[in-house]
Amino acid sequence: MLAKKETYWTELKALSVAFVMMLGGFLLLAYLTLRPAGGGADVAAIFPPSMNLTEISYRLAALPFAMVRTGWTDTIVIVRPENKHASLDHLRSAGALVVMDAVASGGCTFLSIKQNIKGIKT
Repeated sequence: MLAKKETYWTELKALSVAFVMMLGGFLLLAYLTLRPAGGGADVAAIFPPSMNLTEISYRLAALPFAMVRTGWTDTIVIVRPENKHASLDHLRSAGALVVMDAVASGGCTFLSIKQNIKGIKT
């Protein structure tokens, strides 16, 4: 009986370690995929739901970012850095909760397709 109990705990520990490693790998891949690429690439900024688009636009007007469009809701904004010195910390200080790569998160998918159909290079 004691051997069965020890085997159970050994298997449970092994499964726990495997689950933690799988979760850690998933989180690491999500971070590496969604982090902004830099170098003038479009980024998606997610603002708090309490802010409306007008307030977000006022906050972005003073920053070196051009607003491309809104996302699924008005609190998700796709922006493009106007110069190479534009820091993502500016977006965070303007109230953005999360800043991520717009292409990886699907924010620029239809924009790229639309521009490629018209023959405009991005």
